[in-house]
Amino acid sequence: MNAATAPTVVLTLVMPLEIEDALIETLLEYPDLAPGFTTVKVEGHGQRVTFTDTAEHVRGRAAYSRVQLVVPQDAAESLLAILRQHFATGRVFYWMIPTLASGRLA
Repeated sequence: MNAATAPTVVLTLVMPLEIEDALIETLLEYPDLAPGFTTVKVEGHGQRVTFTDTAEHVRGRAAYSRVQLVVPQDAAESLLAILRQHFATGRVFYWMIPTLASGRLA
């Protein structure tokens, strides 16, 4: 398949704030794989969340950053392979879902 017909996915990455800048810089090094993305601060809840300080323990939630991008599936898989080399940690969570549609309104 060519890039115009390749299935696209939404790749979502959730990471601790302490590695946010480094992970974003890594994505920016690969503009052919990650031509654009969105980031937002989020909070993690639940038993699988790792708290980094007492305040997070007391509040019961941890600060994270979420990155989302819409890319061809093969680009998402390539990005994950690159990110695994640089950020091999259980504290970076990802998921990939099919994109039904995407584009600009103009």
